[in-house]
Amino acid sequence: MGHSTARAALIYQHASADRDRLIADALSKLVQGTRMDTHKGKGHAGGTQD
Repeated sequence: MGHSTARAALIYQHASADRDRLIADALSKLVQGTRMDTHKGKGHAGGTQD
């Protein structure tokens, strides 16, 4: 990626992994919320009908 040192590259790689985990956790919570809504009889995700 053009970093001046291997250490710099590792710092950015670690920061990226942390951000990826935060995004994955947020998406998981979103999906779980949608599943809970569906199980409560609200129909399809996003309120769509068949």
